[in-house]
Amino acid sequence: MPNYYPLKKIKDISRRRRTIEGLQRIRQQIKDERFPRKKASDSLILGTWNLRNFDDDRFNFGPRLEESFYYIAEIISHFDVIAIQEICYDLWPLKLLMRILGDDFDYIITDVTHSSIGGNEERLGFIYDKNKVKFTGVAGEIVLPPKLMISKETKEKLQFSRSPFGVDFQSGWFKFFFSTVHIYFGSNSTSSDKYKRRVQEIEAVAKYLANEAKKSAESNSSSTNYILVGDFNIKKEGSQGFNALKDNGFTVVTNNVGSNSDQTSFYDQISFMSNKDEMKFLEPKRKDRVIQFFNSIFRDDDYEMYKPIMKERIAEKLEENLEELEKATSNTAKKKINSRIASLKAARKTDTSLKAYYKKWRTFQASDHLPLWVEIEINFTDKYLEKIKNMD
Repeated sequence: MPNYYPLKKIKDISRRRRTIEGLQRIRQQIKDERFPRKKASDSLILGTWNLRNFDDDRFNFGPRLEESFYYIAEIISHFDVIAIQEICYDLWPLKLLMRILGDDFDYIITDVTHSSIGGNEERLGFIYDKNKVKFTGVAGEIVLPPKLMISKETKEKLQFSRSPFGVDFQSGWFKFFFSTVHIYFGSNSTSSDKYKRRVQEIEAVAKYLANEAKKSAESNSSSTNYILVGDFNIKKEGSQGFNALKDNGFTVVTNNVGSNSDQTSFYDQISFMSNKDEMKFLEPKRKDRVIQFFNSIFRDDDYEMYKPIMKERIAEKLEENLEELEKATSNTAKKKINSRIASLKAARKTDTSLKAYYKKWRTFQASDHLPLWVEIEINFTDKYLEKIKNMD
């Protein structure tokens, strides 16, 4: 359970009550939607979540409110291990989140990606419950060998825009290499070079891990279960990006609703490859493996409650941008700042425009992606005992 003791210290009664009521709604929603309960030894609850720009305010909608960290921690606490994307350069927000999660949880993350093509100084990583999941000592970013590198029309060979990250974990009997990605987005136009690069990145990571899985099986290595998750920017089942995973031997856990905030796109995916057939999912036919947290926090009906907060934030942002404009020397910088100023002024102009702003603002408080999950069987005791019963 997360550390909720600091909530007692919030002197503003309305803010404390708002935070606690939000937490109570999330907890009830997770129960009502039959999210699996943590089990000591029988199953592993594994997931993936893109935590939108956590938490650098580069898009001028933040920073996150204190209560948002509690909501995110509450959701993560229901997982045994979860891959996270879009952790930013400053680690203070992540450390605040970990303090709320408490001593049972730990994390392992990459350094920032400095790629000029969509790297955005982001980190990838994992948060895991130490009582359930053990880091077994192997971790690394995936660097493509020459034959798998991504091609451009110029014949130039490229690495990923954001290097995928993989870690060896064990939970109970279950050993697995857990990899996460944040694939280059580029464009949704399937004929564009940017879209082709997106598909090439998915193909490259799938081929790389498929080769590793094959070598692992041939050498009788313990890590023969490969799980690949993250923000693939896949449009839908059957698209080129989706097929790039399947065609390289990965089984994709399908869902009947999307994982973006309005549940229309299938950007986030969980896929796996098991050479020993050890990947057994509980509730394998279930197709609703997302947590739509906007049913409980930052709801449409909460607009009036957050209206004064947004107005105050917009006024602060306007002041900051006007000060920045005075110091700007280049026309490019001035143009960019003036664009931000115009957007902020337009947002507060009418109640209708502020409501539209709220829809976007709340995704920078929680996320514009929803957590995706599976539950995996990890107790192989009966199978093992049967195997050794009649050994010579």
